[in-house]
Amino acid sequence: MKLFQPEYLNELGERTNNEDAVYPVSPNKNDTVFLVCDGVGGQAKGAVASKLICEHFPVYLKKASNNVEDDKLLEKGLRYVEEQLRHYANNNPDSLQMASTLTIICFSKKGNSATLGWVGDSRIYHIRNGGILFQTKDHSHVQSLLEMGEISEEEAKTHPKKNVITRAVNGKTQTRIATCKIDDIVENDFFLLCSDGILENLDNEKINIWFRTNAEPITIRNQIQKSAKGKTKDNYSMYLIKIKESNKAGQKDKKRFWNFFY
Repeated sequence: MKLFQPEYLNELGERTNNEDAVYPVSPNKNDTVFLVCDGVGGQAKGAVASKLICEHFPVYLKKASNNVEDDKLLEKGLRYVEEQLRHYANNNPDSLQMASTLTIICFSKKGNSATLGWVGDSRIYHIRNGGILFQTKDHSHVQSLLEMGEISEEEAKTHPKKNVITRAVNGKTQTRIATCKIDDIVENDFFLLCSDGILENLDNEKINIWFRTNAEPITIRNQIQKSAKGKTKDNYSMYLIKIKESNKAGQKDKKRFWNFFY
């Protein structure tokens, strides 16, 4: 499996401080691990938490040889990351309340699979020719209300607690990471990892129009940037990866299957 040149954004938005972090900071077509994290808490050092996660998760995966066949790979990686956050907070008491969301994707170096993991309300999408094959489920108060049928999708967009998350990486307590293994990746598929600042101006209709089979990643990146610049109150960050070569032949109407651990 080969990738087109990955594209990313890591923008300040309307904030005075950027609490988002991404990895890698200088991507190339040979990268196999990508992260987007959104720090939580402002003065509680959310920017530190997101940066530490992006620094230490790849370190663990390198030690583990990025073995995506291990169903516990990302869970073990998160335990390692939490240990690093805990060590940092012990030496920097002003960071004791730091926390961050997490999205991560690890592509297999040998096959055509990828392992996805997420904590909080940053998202990952798997998109084929404008159609969303998979979308992560937010760990948020609003998502809980949606699942209980208490509010509608439209009400969720403007709910006063739409930014309240129910799960984050903080280093103080162990956090459950939701994971999904995708093994039906084909040429021209897209993967999008993004913080919620991106989602303020990106909806399913735009995804359907912009993420077509023949679209270039840089073009989509510029469209997302144009739609967000000056209109997004939050920091906004993303990674966009397009598959260049795969051993599997694509099927436009192929049904979606995955192993899902929530």
